[in-house]
Amino acid sequence: MAFGPASRLGVALFEDIDPIDLWPSRSNEEVETVIISVYKQVLGNAYVMESERLAVPESQLKRSEISVREFVRQVGKSELYRSRFFDSAPRYQAIELNFRHFLGRAPLDLEETREHSTILDTKGFEAEIDSYVDRDEYQETFGENLVPYIRGYKTEAIQGLVQFTHIHQGSRYWF
Repeated sequence: MAFGPASRLGVALFEDIDPIDLWPSRSNEEVETVIISVYKQVLGNAYVMESERLAVPESQLKRSEISVREFVRQVGKSELYRSRFFDSAPRYQAIELNFRHFLGRAPLDLEETREHSTILDTKGFEAEIDSYVDRDEYQETFGENLVPYIRGYKTEAIQGLVQFTHIHQGSRYWF
């Protein structure tokens, strides 16, 4: 579906994306699809070399020892994520990327960004990652076995035009 000038915001990237869910009766190929999808979402579509993959969490997911949600958490807390999106980015940009990678949306407002800056100051990096994955919003939207995805005009009501443009325009640069 064409959206005219709005398509320049990156909307077309999300036209045919269906959420990826991991069912209890899954094949090895389906588990691998979930793993790759988590890496793509959490790492902003960056290429992950074989040597960078998280062997232990992947193995735990394959053996049903952890959920997709816990795999997302472990990817987010990894040195790979930290070096690509936290240590190398200004604080507020890193927080905005966290929102996109873990909740599939831009921050609602500056106050929400400030709250996460306070978490970083008082509790540190791992608590910041937990603050997204442990949110009721994450659980209600993705549950335990759905890979996070970019949410927006097709999946929920966006609270304002600024949030719409931020999520889609920013997404052009990391997809």
